[in-house]
Amino acid sequence: MSTYTKNLIAENGALVGLGFGRIHTRKGCAASTAAKGKTPLVERVKNVALFFAAPFIGLAYLLAFPFAGFAMLAWIAGKAAMKSEKTRPIALALAAPFIALVFVTIGPIVGLGALAWTGAGALLKA
Repeated sequence: MSTYTKNLIAENGALVGLGFGRIHTRKGCAASTAAKGKTPLVERVKNVALFFAAPFIGLAYLLAFPFAGFAMLAWIAGKAAMKSEKTRPIALALAAPFIALVFVTIGPIVGLGALAWTGAGALLKA
């Protein structure tokens, strides 16, 4: 533990991991008060941008929560329906259009990827 502590503490007692401590320059050591590469102006602009973006981020979460909740409810209901022999065919019949939609949406992308993979393999062998 003492080695870990010694590695974290700089000669002047400030934590190295936070960007405080001595910076070696040509004229010797100079004390640093900010993280390397981060100027106060950049930090302020970042904070102001986050301040103005926060309501929109909150709105995105507010709009996404009902969809996430419905998806969780559907997942739990689907798992429960698959356990029963009577409701299993009905659940599969209800899920079939959504499964087909996923295959129709993702199928061409996977096909293009497979075609590109095969074509790249043929070009590298030639």
